Amino acid sequence: MSTKSSLTLELLQKIITSPKKLNMFRYFSLIEMSILLIAGGGKFGKKALDYGKKNDYKTILIDNNPNCFCAEYATQKFETVNDFYSKMEKIKPGQVFLLIHDISIIYELIIKINPEYVIPVIPIHLSAQIIEKFMDEKTQINLAPDKDSTKKFINNISEDLFLTHNLEEGVAYLSYAKIDEICPDNCFGPKDFCPNFKRNKPITITDYFKTYYKLDNNFRIIKNGTTRIIIIFESYQLTSGLGGLKGEDLKITLDELNNNLDLITSQNFNLVIATTCNCHGVVNFYRNFTN
Repeated sequence: MSTKSSLTLELLQKIITSPKKLNMFRYFSLIEMSILLIAGGGKFGKKALDYGKKNDYKTILIDNNPNCFCAEYATQKFETVNDFYSKMEKIKPGQVFLLIHDISIIYELIIKINPEYVIPVIPIHLSAQIIEKFMDEKTQINLAPDKDSTKKFINNISEDLFLTHNLEEGVAYLSYAKIDEICPDNCFGPKDFCPNFKRNKPITITDYFKTYYKLDNNFRIIKNGTTRIIIIFESYQLTSGLGGLKGEDLKITLDELNNNLDLITSQNFNLVIATTCNCHGVVNFYRNFTN
């Protein structure tokens, strides 16, 4: 693995493994609550599998490698989506179904199987890819990295929180950890203070993003000149060293986008997609291709 890929994986792992503690009151139906969707079957996926088994989840694992690290723990393996759907109702709590497919299928699964949590354990910004997939299927709009918005963001954010960026890819990383610091696997991501690096945290990264973009929730459309669509997903702590995105948050956001298709397809826009927790954040900046 290249140095760049290793750094990206490390930063994304920080975001999904040091998130906000869960609100124990959940709104899902019993069926929806029982499904855990894991993106990636590598070594990091094993902890997610253990969590699913311990808590009697019906776990769906997605990886395009039939011999991935976690494959040996699968109850059943499926090479086609149709075969997977035909057997989905038979999965029992504590079991693991491995769907051998690339990660692009996550978008479809979120809509069709209503997972309670989606756990990304891959070196990509999964939330951004899900929204990209939506845009491609619903609008045929091609998204391109927005370098101007990326520059503006990194020039205006707090220096204490800025970690690194990639201008060509339109992505920036924020963190209370520094570039050479690695968070321990058992960290719970305390809200106000980092016990690992003895550092005060006056505001969580999630709240910093929401304040920066003046958000009351995780979705906002700003109609002032060029339309701007702002989306922030929060990663929630499932156990020490393991975080996940709420399936409900993803579905609500997709519904919001679907309800605004006329606006999205009728004019140029800028799109901001962030995934955050108490301690870390990653944000992608896009523009529609004709902008």
